[in-house]
Amino acid sequence: MDGALARRSIALLVAGLVLVAGPVPSRAQDAATVAPQPVRRLPYAQVAVVDIPTILQQATAMRTIQQQLDVQKDQLQRDVAQQQEGLRQAEQELARLRQTVSVEEFDRKRTEFETQVSATGRALQERTRRLDIAFNQARNSVINTLDQVIAEVAKESGATLVISRQFIV
Repeated sequence: MDGALARRSIALLVAGLVLVAGPVPSRAQDAATVAPQPVRRLPYAQVAVVDIPTILQQATAMRTIQQQLDVQKDQLQRDVAQQQEGLRQAEQELARLRQTVSVEEFDRKRTEFETQVSATGRALQERTRRLDIAFNQARNSVINTLDQVIAEVAKESGATLVISRQFIV
C-alpha cells in the first residue's frame, strides 16, 4: 500500500475523532494573597479524543502485518516440528548405538547430539527474536504514520489537544 493510500485509509479510521470544547479556567491563586486576584481565563481548548487501539485494530496495514506474522509463525512451527522429529530420530539412533559401540564412541556421539540440540534451540530463539523485531518495526511504522495523520486531522479541525481514549476515565 503506497503512502498516500495508507494515509487516506488511516484518515478514514480517524473519523472517530471527537471534538469537545469547554472552558478551562485557571484556578491557581495563592491563599496568602490579601488582595483578590482577578481570575484569568485561558482560551477554550479544542480537545480531540482518538481511539488509537481500535484504529490500529481496524487498520488494513496492521491486519496485513498480522497476517504476515501469522504466516511466518506457522512456517516456524512447521520447521520446529521437523527439527524435533530429526532430534527424536537422532536420540533413538543414539540409544541404539549404546548397545553396539564402545563407551568412548558413545560418549562422543552423545556429545555431538547434545551440541546439535543446543544449536537447534539457539537457532529457534534467534528466528523468534528476528520475527519479533520485524513485527515491532512494522507496527512502529504504522503508529508513526497514524501519529502524522492524527496531527494533520487535528490541525485541520482546530484541535489544540489530542488525547487517546484509553487515558480518559
